[in-house]
Amino acid sequence: MKIIVHLAVFAFLLAGCATVNFVEKNKIETARRFYIQGLLYEADGDMENALAQYKKSFEIDSENSFVAGKIAKVLLKERKYQQAEKFFKRAISLNEQDPENFLNLGLVYFYLKSYDKAIFYIEKGLKIKEFPSYRMVLCDLYVATNQYDKALGCYKILIESFPSNFLLHYNYGLLLEKLNKKNEAEESFLTAIKFQPVFYKSYLELGSIYDEQNNTDSAIKYYTKAMEIAPADPSAYEKLASLYIRQENPQKLEEILVKAIKLNIQSSVINEMLGFINFQNKNYEIAETYYRRALMIKETSSGWFNLGIIYDRMNKKNEMEQCMRKAIELDRKNHLALNYLGYSFLLEDKNIDEAFNLIQQAVNLDPENGAYLDSLGWAYYKKGNYKMAEKYLVMAEEKEKDPEIYEHLGYLYYKLNDPVKAIYWWARSLEIAPKDEVEKMIETAKNQILIRKK
Repeated sequence: MKIIVHLAVFAFLLAGCATVNFVEKNKIETARRFYIQGLLYEADGDMENALAQYKKSFEIDSENSFVAGKIAKVLLKERKYQQAEKFFKRAISLNEQDPENFLNLGLVYFYLKSYDKAIFYIEKGLKIKEFPSYRMVLCDLYVATNQYDKALGCYKILIESFPSNFLLHYNYGLLLEKLNKKNEAEESFLTAIKFQPVFYKSYLELGSIYDEQNNTDSAIKYYTKAMEIAPADPSAYEKLASLYIRQENPQKLEEILVKAIKLNIQSSVINEMLGFINFQNKNYEIAETYYRRALMIKETSSGWFNLGIIYDRMNKKNEMEQCMRKAIELDRKNHLALNYLGYSFLLEDKNIDEAFNLIQQAVNLDPENGAYLDSLGWAYYKKGNYKMAEKYLVMAEEKEKDPEIYEHLGYLYYKLNDPVKAIYWWARSLEIAPKDEVEKMIETAKNQILIRKK
């Protein structure tokens, strides 16, 4: 009887195991169906439904690291980085041998600009398996975090694996150039050219190296080659123009700039250079045209400042003011524009309080600038604060030997009823820059002295 009972119990246990296996198998099959449906949605570009199906699959089979990783990849693709981080970490906890989850988690942190974490996970993934694309990201991360020795080692690994990849040699050259290893950088760029002769950026970088070494002929050669390969790119024209400026070769400079304009090269730098040349030659209307073109291509604070000076020379004060305000709006630290606009107001005896504030900002940004100290002293003079005016004008005179500073000191001391000091400073101003108005003031001060003696 005992034997019969034992057999019955054993039969029951077998039946139970069969039921468990059936349930487990059915669960896995259901999870698999949701996963396949997700793949179909993803193939159609319907990421929202794809994600929903993958999540259903994972809810059923929550120990499946592959599905967790798949969810994370979709979230990464959709730029939902915090959610992607959560699922990649879950995938890693389920399977620490899958390198892609480490690598992709590193990418998540890369996009979140958490570079130290990005490096940690990408390094960990690459230790499991090498992926050149992720190693390239790691190289960039090392550069971004100033770990240049590691970046160099990273590039060497890639170059050993892909010795004929010109882009690797080019990027390696850029890094060497950054580290001031010019000879090694030169070699890398030459190697890049060997494997890809029509990649013009390698020629540009070589030209820059030779330019810095004052090897002018080689610099021109490589800049010219880059221009031939990529005639629509402004970089070579800009670099050649800068070279001719340093050489003080106005003929070649104008040739290259005019050539660029004729080819309709879209470069704010080239237009600004042509604007400056015409400004120097007092061709203000032509200069205005070029600066306007430059600003249409790329709006910069310095561009508006330079255009403002042109309008000032053309006696278009309202336009000048608008340009200076625009320059300040784009860059609150443009002390040149702050001082220029403020001092312009002083010269016109208008907006004195605003002028004072503008000039004060310029002095705060560049406290050792004699011209700004002079402007501030003159602003105090205009406001009737002669004690502070003297303080800043004297400070300005100690910084710069300038006739305008001397002229302002003359007016200050004349206002303070000290004609002797006034004549002294005005005379110093005249020694540098003769001016009828100052000569007349000296005569006025002399007459004042004579009257007092009587």
